Amino acid sequence: MGVHGGCGASPSRVGLMRTLGMATSYCGFSLVGLLILRGVQLRLFRLFPLFYSYLVFAFCGTLSMYLTYWLDPQGYPSAYWIYYLITILAEFMVLVEISDQIFRSLPAIRQLGRALTIAISAGLGIAYILPTVVWSGARDLALLDFTLRASVTKAIILAVLFSVARHFGSPLGRNVSGIMLGFSLYVGMMIGIMACAKAFGSQLFADIFWAIIPLAFLLCALVWTVSLWEPASVSSTSAVSMAGGSDVEATAFQLTRFNNELSKLLHK
Repeated sequence: MGVHGGCGASPSRVGLMRTLGMATSYCGFSLVGLLILRGVQLRLFRLFPLFYSYLVFAFCGTLSMYLTYWLDPQGYPSAYWIYYLITILAEFMVLVEISDQIFRSLPAIRQLGRALTIAISAGLGIAYILPTVVWSGARDLALLDFTLRASVTKAIILAVLFSVARHFGSPLGRNVSGIMLGFSLYVGMMIGIMACAKAFGSQLFADIFWAIIPLAFLLCALVWTVSLWEPASVSSTSAVSMAGGSDVEATAFQLTRFNNELSKLLHK
């Protein structure tokens, strides 16, 4: 997320797309800054520490890319791609935050969910994402494959987290649901963009890269800003519940007992 350039395309070639992309990127950057300020005002950093840490990283990273672009245009491409790859990995922090929020009332299960999310991310990263960088010859193709596979991995983890939340009827509230919706929208658009780039070639992709990627980020930031503008209260009477009548109390009881047993094991 943040400032995005065009796969080595020169400014003269991207022309209007580059201008539109920069304007869109400024809007997304401004929304993230506004969201951070609002989070400080409402003390949402305490509720969503990983998510807001990611926002601060994205804001500072994007600002540094703007400064590099203005002060050192020749060094910008190399600095940008390093930041871009780090950002793709940093986005997994959002997934860990979502995982934490699903079982926020059950600390032990929450720790287990975080560990599993990190383990799945690392496993897919080594087996599915990393080979695109190690074994691909062309840089542009390697970057496209890396971004596409990272986005697919995030989509898989999002689907798993959504299924878990839906299965147990976890009361996420508007804030967490907004985080999931915005990030799902961004990941879905990234998959579509990168798939089209591979299908139609990097030449065509370079001409639209400046505008499309910042647009995906802007839409995501817009959803986040709307959903996190006010803190949403979530009922704490039940940590989780399944939609199933008499099974609700039994399920909540079993999960609470599992949380207690897991807590004892973690403290040994």
